[in-house]
Amino acid sequence: MRSWIWIPLASTVVLTTTVGSGYADLTARVIPSKLSLTVKPGQPVGRDITVQNMGGATVVVSTRLADWTMSERGELDVVAAGTTPATLQGLVTFTPAEFSLEPLASGVIHVTMQLPARGPATRWGVLLSEVRPATWPETPSGPRAVAELGTTLYLSSIPPDRIHTELTGMDVHPAGDKAFAVAVRVRNAGERHLYSNGAIAVRDSAGHEVAADTLGTGVVLPGTDRTFTWTHDAPIAPGLYTVSVTLDTGEPELIVGETEFRWPMPGPPALRAQQDSR
Repeated sequence: MRSWIWIPLASTVVLTTTVGSGYADLTARVIPSKLSLTVKPGQPVGRDITVQNMGGATVVVSTRLADWTMSERGELDVVAAGTTPATLQGLVTFTPAEFSLEPLASGVIHVTMQLPARGPATRWGVLLSEVRPATWPETPSGPRAVAELGTTLYLSSIPPDRIHTELTGMDVHPAGDKAFAVAVRVRNAGERHLYSNGAIAVRDSAGHEVAADTLGTGVVLPGTDRTFTWTHDAPIAPGLYTVSVTLDTGEPELIVGETEFRWPMPGPPALRAQQDSR
């Protein structure tokens, strides 16, 4: 029975198999990991994607186009091309679709993309390059190594200076007995994808900073919401706190939000009722 080691949607994979498995190390990289292009409808654009074999054995690269979706929490799901309303199916061609690479060699995939005059102003997908050994051992004693590297594709007729972001909510909630989490909800009210990155800070009632960190960076697709969550698990003293967030989405001005919370946080209503009755 055939078994696999599958590494999806990465820009670089370094897979070292165990001693005695009979497989050489599989080390490969795709450059770039993302293409974000602003185009005029009906005018094709071309770009090159490079696949590098950094391992010690010859590999075969097979390329295909796929769609992907993202949940509000940022969970990614790769689906068949043609599945989503913003699909790039029929709008992207690439050559070669399959080729082999000797050790330490690179191969170039030429991609041509075109945005139609009708339909969504922004479309997205992913070009997946499957990398597998050119030959399999005759008597394998471990799983077969196959990696799939992704180059995310965005094609939009909306220029970057026309994005529109809204901070629609901030929520602080317990994340265990000694930790709390801050959920920041961002809405992309425009027709172009955007990338949001932010900084977060927690201050006590005297204004002293007790925690600070980055909120992380992620894409927010057109017309969707994205929730970024930050968790703090270091001890803080009981009291009233203010949490503030500053978002950079590529617009001329930063987006700033603030909310208050009390630590420790009250328990659920049922638990509070039990405590009050004691």
